[in-house]
Amino acid sequence: MHRLLVLTAGALAIGGAARAHAQATTPARRAATNTHSWLQLFGEHRLDARWSLSLEAQLRRADLAGETPQQLVLRPGVLYQLGGGALLGAGYAYAGTSVYGDAPAAAPFPEHRTWQMLQFPSRTGAVAWSHRLRTEQRWVGRIRTVDGVAAHDGYAFRHRARALTRATVDAQALGVALPRAYLTSWGELLVHVGESPDGQIFDQSRAALQAGWRFSPRLRAEAGYMQQFIQRGGSRVSESNHTLVLSLFAVTGR
Repeated sequence: MHRLLVLTAGALAIGGAARAHAQATTPARRAATNTHSWLQLFGEHRLDARWSLSLEAQLRRADLAGETPQQLVLRPGVLYQLGGGALLGAGYAYAGTSVYGDAPAAAPFPEHRTWQMLQFPSRTGAVAWSHRLRTEQRWVGRIRTVDGVAAHDGYAFRHRARALTRATVDAQALGVALPRAYLTSWGELLVHVGESPDGQIFDQSRAALQAGWRFSPRLRAEAGYMQQFIQRGGSRVSESNHTLVLSLFAVTGR
């Protein structure tokens, strides 16, 4: 339990440090605070002992009631088992961002990505760790305003790197007699690589604490809280988003 709390606090500290650095090195930003809810589905279809297909779908809403759209994310891919629990992956992603929040974009815009990842496990006593490194090539939709009308106007290329660490411990190891329950905490840091808005490196940080339930070895669900800090490039806006996250993980096939 102590390790999980330390991980969550560490991810929050990274976001806070990045925010302080941004404020010290760039003109003052407007701070926007939002309350979101994310519904997530992570599916994997195993073709054989090594290869599988994956599909991640996220319906992100700009309020807890889910009435206002924030973003739709679809991320299909191909996965390859390296052995020892290590995993390689690559694929495509689409993100459609809506007009939302205290500091909305001028208009909705799309984003297309290609991505590559390496994921591997480790263990410390009762705590199971998962580490994921991901790179993304992003074509982000630009918005141009002409005569007061904002519209999509081509794409800007961005390259981003992401690092995520997750810690999971079974409820029984915490003294709770629920053999299918577990507690998980994770933190992720996202940074720009190469040319980026205003030359900034930091993009966003995420930190979460969630409770999980295993319905079977191939089906589980999680629910909990995530704090997301985003430093928007070029808009002079920083977002602090308090997010309810509901996730379903399913494995099919061989």
